[in-house]
Amino acid sequence: MSILAWIGLGLLGGLACGWFLRSRGRALLGDIAVGVLGAIIGGFLAAVLLGLDIADLDGTSILVAAMGAALLILVLHSLPTIDVFD
Repeated sequence: MSILAWIGLGLLGGLACGWFLRSRGRALLGDIAVGVLGAIIGGFLAAVLLGLDIADLDGTSILVAAMGAALLILVLHSLPTIDVFD
């Protein structure tokens, strides 16, 4: 059940970060997908490295999901774009 909560939190976090960074179209969909991935990775790392109990939907799990999603989206946006069709 918690994986569905992480996916939902990642969707909302990716959407919020995408809107904050003014992404549109495919870029917004990419931010949503990366947000889901970031929330799942953040939850996994919090459980394994920090020993946090993230099985329930509480303040800690929401914070971990939001931080994971935002961090991965910001890392993605900081990377330079490569145009392969030059």
